[in-house]
Amino acid sequence: MEENIPKIPTMSDFCIQVPLYQVFPFIDSQAKEIGEIETFRGHFDCYCLECKQDSVFHSGGTTFYVNRRSGYYRDKDIDFDHTFYCTRDDSHIMIFYFRIYKNTITKTGQRPSMADIFTVETQKYRKVLSQQSYSEFNRAVGLSAHGIGIGSFVYLRRIFENLIEDAHKIAQNSDDWLEEQYQKSRMDNKIALLKGFLPPFLVDNKSLYSILSKGIHQLNEQDCLDAFPVVKLGIELILDEKIAELERIQKLKDSSSDINKLTKILKSNN
Repeated sequence: MEENIPKIPTMSDFCIQVPLYQVFPFIDSQAKEIGEIETFRGHFDCYCLECKQDSVFHSGGTTFYVNRRSGYYRDKDIDFDHTFYCTRDDSHIMIFYFRIYKNTITKTGQRPSMADIFTVETQKYRKVLSQQSYSEFNRAVGLSAHGIGIGSFVYLRRIFENLIEDAHKIAQNSDDWLEEQYQKSRMDNKIALLKGFLPPFLVDNKSLYSILSKGIHQLNEQDCLDAFPVVKLGIELILDEKIAELERIQKLKDSSSDINKLTKILKSNN
């Protein structure tokens, strides 16, 4: 049945989202989509490790074949690669390797690796994560990049739990804190009790924890891999709010300091 055939990723998703060796079957009516990947001549956005910033990578305009047997796609056995060049500096390149075989297409390799790309992108979260949580975040990304879905969920759930515990430690200093009630509560109720100490996005999307838990205990590897970009983005949005709050607090401190200095200067001139 056609509805049971997985959707073929776009070239952009294939390059920077899909893990290595994930096999995508296709049917005859999808041959055009497969051909567009084989002969792709477009571009996509991606972080450039050498520029150390976001950039656009464009196709080199050539598909390089390791082997190519003629015939319709169901009969093809093709290994090929695409090279993409950074528009900021065309000496900065990314290479992606593919195989079409027996009505399937698979990404078989890439340089740089997805883990390398995403690890650089996670560096900004060092300021709001402990060393352990930061390492676990990178492990989650690395596992996902190598096709390990359930393991990646384990690490993301640990990060979520650590964020809750960080807020809990702060809340314990409040005079009206209900520690006994907190200890007896399930995670969704704990988040409700910590509402004033957590990023609003986390509070509004507390179901993220149940998704992570279900992934670990009930979903298979592929289900977790498919869901990973969504839950990873959820964690990142929570961390983004924590970073924004830190920056706001720092601006308040800097502004107060500058106002005090200016007040002293004005007083001394009177």
